[in-house]
Amino acid sequence: MSTDIAIRKTSSTAGSSASVPLRVAANDYHPKARVLLNSAIAEADSKVQAYSRAYHALVPKRTIEEEEADEREWHAIISQPHVRQALRRMAAEARRQYYAGETEEGGFAIE
Repeated sequence: MSTDIAIRKTSSTAGSSASVPLRVAANDYHPKARVLLNSAIAEADSKVQAYSRAYHALVPKRTIEEEEADEREWHAIISQPHVRQALRRMAAEARRQYYAGETEEGGFAIE
């Protein structure tokens, strides 16, 4: 498991946030708390792996060829002149709304 600590500046707050893996954080606690945290982490890891195996048993993994075929299909769709024009119109409208102050950060509300 990685011991990297990710620190990033957020656009919605004036401060920063940090992400610390639980195993790294567990090392900073009392030995009894560390044992509890490590066992909880191991149990969570086990459940995630079990769910992943169950998911892939039901939904087979796609081959590289299938992924590439989907990419080619998507590229064929967005390469059509009328689709590109519609995307340009949508981008222009989004920019207009943004500069007019008609948008909210993270706002995906239904009007």
